[in-house]
Formats: sequence, C-alpha cells, structure tokens
Amino acid sequence: MLRSPPQGMLETLTQPPELEPHVVQQVEMFCGDCHAVPNPSSYARHRWVEGVKRGYEFYARSGRDDLVPPPPQDTLAYYLTRAPVEVEFPQPPEPDRPLRTQFRVEKRFVPQEGRLPEISSMIWAPLQAGGQPFLIATDMKYGQIVALDPNNAAAAPIVLAHLKHPARIEPVELSGDGSTEFLVADLGSYMPAEEKQGRVVLLRRRPGAQVFETIVLASDFARVADVRASDFDGDGKPDLIVAEFGWQRNGGIWLLRNLGDVQTPLRFSREQLDARPGTVHLPVYDFDQDGRDDFAALVSQEYEAVDLFLNRFDRSGPHAAQQHNPFLRLQSWAGEDLTFGSSGIELTDLNQDGRMDILLTNGDTWDTLHAVPAHGVHWLENTGNLDFLHHRLASLPGAYATAVIDIDNDSDLDVIAVAWLPPNAEPEAIRGGALGSIICLEQVEPGVFAQHTLETGSPFYSHIVSGDFNHDGRVDFAVASGPMVAENRQEKFYLAIWWNQGTAD
Repeated sequence: MLRSPPQGMLETLTQPPELEPHVVQQVEMFCGDCHAVPNPSSYARHRWVEGVKRGYEFYARSGRDDLVPPPPQDTLAYYLTRAPVEVEFPQPPEPDRPLRTQFRVEKRFVPQEGRLPEISSMIWAPLQAGGQPFLIATDMKYGQIVALDPNNAAAAPIVLAHLKHPARIEPVELSGDGSTEFLVADLGSYMPAEEKQGRVVLLRRRPGAQVFETIVLASDFARVADVRASDFDGDGKPDLIVAEFGWQRNGGIWLLRNLGDVQTPLRFSREQLDARPGTVHLPVYDFDQDGRDDFAALVSQEYEAVDLFLNRFDRSGPHAAQQHNPFLRLQSWAGEDLTFGSSGIELTDLNQDGRMDILLTNGDTWDTLHAVPAHGVHWLENTGNLDFLHHRLASLPGAYATAVIDIDNDSDLDVIAVAWLPPNAEPEAIRGGALGSIICLEQVEPGVFAQHTLETGSPFYSHIVSGDFNHDGRVDFAVASGPMVAENRQEKFYLAIWWNQGTAD
C-alpha cells in the first residue's frame, strides 16, 4: 500500500537527494513503458502523492503482468525529489505596441427561468442553400442543436434537433439530393463513461421542408467526439471517419465505408483503423498531394500525439472495395508526456507558403482538475515531405480552441485562442484572474507572433468561431461558454460576440 510521506517531508525536500541509479532506472522503465515518463515538474510536490497512487491503480486495472513495478515508495521518492514545491506559470509580457484592432463585446444571456446552454461546438453556416448564415451550436448538456442569429439578440434560438449529448457539428453533402445536411458527433453520455452510447447522426432538411429530420447513421460507439466526411475510396460516395473518444478502455478511429445504393442510400460498413482511446479531432486534407484525401488525428489520453493517416486506397484494381485498413499511420508530433492535455487541432496554412500546417492547443484539465505550465498554443509548421516543425506560440492555461483570421486586415493570418478551465481548477494561483481567457496572437512578421491578452479572469470558453457576421468587411468572432462551467459563472451568459470595429488610427 502506498503511504503518505512522513510529515514535513514535502516542505523539507528543497534539494533533491541522489537516488540510487538502479532505482531511477527501475522507476523510469515502469512509468515510461506505455508512454513518456510523466514530467515531475508538471505538478507541485504535494500532487504527486495522489498522482503516483493513481498510476499504480491504472496498472493494476490494466491486467498487465509483464512489468516489474518498483516499490511505490521508491516511485514516490522519485517524484517528490524532482517536483517543485509550487508550480510557476509563465506570464507572457504584453507587446510594446498594443493590438490596433478594437472590439465591441455583446453578451447573450438566458432569461431567469431558462436553462443555460453548455455549448461544445459552433459553426457559421446557412440553414438552406443560399440562405442567411447562423451560428449553429451544439448544447452538450441538454442535447439541443440550435441556430442563433448574431444580428438579432431578441430572436429566440431556432431548435434544429434534440439529441443526447452532441459534441461537434459540421456541414456535409451526404445524400446528394440537394438537401441541407449537418453531420453530428453525439457523445451519448455527459460524463466520461465506457458504455457505448455514442452515435453518428445526420440532420437533413429536404428542399422545401421546414424542419430537419434526424437520421442515426451509426451507433454502439463509446463517446463520439468527431466525425468527418470524404470520398476516401474514390467510388463517388462520401465515406465517414469517426473519432471514438471512449474513455480508458474503449475508443478508436473508425472508417465507415459508404455502401449506399438507390434502395438504401445511407448504409455503411465499419472498420477500425486505430484502437487507441482518446481521439479528439480528425480534420481531412490531402497531405501528400496524391489526389486522395488523408486525415490528421489528435489522440489524447496518455498518447498526446498528432498523427497523419495517409490514404493508400488502390482505386484502380477490381478488388479496391475489399481493401483492409488502407491508411498508413505516420506520427507527426507528440507532446512531452501524458500530462500534456491535448485539446484540439485545426488545419491552416498559417504562414501562407502553400503547405497545410496544424495548429494545436493543449489545455485539457478535466481528468486531473489541474493545469500545467505546458498548456498553450502550438504551430506544427509543414516544412514539406510530410515533416512538421514545432513552434510554441503561446502559454495559456486551459487552452482549448482557436480561430485563424486576419484580425487587422493586413493580409497575414492571426490566431484567437480561448481557455476552458474547471471552476475548481488547481493550482489556486491560476484562479486569481490575472491569466488570459481570450488571447490574440498577432502575426507581426512571417512566422513571428505577438501575444495580446483580450480578456482575463473568465476561462470558461470551450469553443470559438469566426466570420463576418454583420457583412461589414471585418471578421468577427464568437466564444461559447462550455459544459460544466456555465452554471458556475457569476454572469449567466452563454455566448459572447466580439464585433470587429476595425483598426485604430
């Protein structure tokens, strides 16, 4: 049994004593067998008592018996002697020149008797071809898909569908009949769980119809976090890739091959491409420029990896439809260790050199309720030949989502990033309100960014979406109050729209 260290040990270990080399080696082999050795400096010293205990519990539940666990007190000593007494978070200085772009912030509130939505994703899209765009949001807690008019605060949200716990929505053309369609990843459970209640759902509005019909395309998944569409096998019909986030045991990446015909147009086969739990996002792009769509995958949990899945479908042979797992997995980058907290990726040619880059955020604290100094925004620069160069752009505890826009109309791309932290996140030092909740990374010269803090003290935003909402030629953005924090904040708003007022003279 793991015992707590002797009273006073945490405070007196200011100079780490030398551990026997064989003890260090044994601890590192055990703690780094499945993933990189957890970084002792990620957490304050007192946190490692519980951290080491959890590590041994995970190993006991794994069913493995091929490792030789060191005595728990040796592992605890390893971390206690290497961890800081308190974790310090970087405080990026504000640039000498302030951001010239000015904003007017409008907050959307819910009536006193209304339920406060807990929004997990948003898009800016029309509800019918050629129609007015809306902010279309997924309410992960109450299961609604709603359309919001940013230009009319008095207008009630338009409810498009009622699902279980939708995580993400994306426009799609799946039926091929001119319908307005959205593809929805439905987690199926609000809290982490192993039960397979996740679904892939299609919302379809036929031409001339006034309502959307809900069609379940696939079910029996453990918490679906993302789903994307593309004709991967080249048969003229869009297929689907599914991020089954799962939890600790269940999860993976799945290919749903489109087998539809005239009689059954929405029929799919199912094949697992990857068995790791924790996949967050699956953006699609032809990374190797061979005419076949590939996709990138952000896999969190203990993997903390950004992988490319390169499409190797042989579209010319008679047996192309029978190919098994025609994707080649290539790891592009990985975080330092399992405390990294990957939260999202977005594809963008950030330096506008003609090569698609990957923008990464890491700030997930919902497993441990503890932020770490490694949280922030990262640019994986595509240098060609499927190689990516890592740049850390910003420190931001709880970093969760980004929007890439030319915020100041100077023809380069800037980044807006938001933070999403639990109300009881530790350490207490990050609760004081001094750290940023919305930041702007202004690209001041190619590949060089200045970090501006737009807002502090409200790290409750799970998503951000941009667009010229009022058609004035300037890009605006909207931030959404995320699940499990909306009811805890003092101001009961669920959406804030940042109207771009242009640059100051």
